[in-house]
Amino acid sequence: MSSSAADWEYPEHRQFERVPTLDQVDSNDRKAVYAAREQKIRDDWVKAMEARIIRDQLSKCYKTEGVNHYQNCRELADMYLKAVKENKVEGFRKKPATEA
Repeated sequence: MSSSAADWEYPEHRQFERVPTLDQVDSNDRKAVYAAREQKIRDDWVKAMEARIIRDQLSKCYKTEGVNHYQNCRELADMYLKAVKENKVEGFRKKPATEA
């Protein structure tokens, strides 16, 4: 039994109530600011864990497909590369850009 990218289903995860982002909340409303921070951190971690799940599936695909992994695991490899580039945990604080 082979485990190709076509056989893999995207996992479902718990959905939280969406709140306004940090840019949209009043900075004096502490409760809203904390809720926005938690949402940002949670979203970042969900994306990072999605990349981990894709990596695990890619590893399984490589092992099961053997020499045909270049063809049969290509979709998972592309998904993983995209996830690694885009899904980074940033947190809610932005570092100031340094001048060169």
